[in-house]
Amino acid sequence: MEKWAKLLPLQFKYFDDLEKESIIEVTYHLIGQQGSMRVVNVDSDDALSRVVGEDPMFFYMDREVYPLITRENHEARIRKILQQ
Repeated sequence: MEKWAKLLPLQFKYFDDLEKESIIEVTYHLIGQQGSMRVVNVDSDDALSRVVGEDPMFFYMDREVYPLITRENHEARIRKILQQ
């Protein structure tokens, strides 16, 4: 519990900083669960890995990561594949 008391304020500041930099677009609390869902805007897998890995609570929490792309980008990729 002592670790959490030290690390949670650091995590809150970390997320605040990412929101100010427009890296985190939106955060939702998952009702009925201990956890949140964040939409993170980065340009690469490396940048996403950095956002996840630099979280002060990294070693104390489980995560699920779902990379997303816009519908338009997805359609463009599919059209390109179909043209080959």
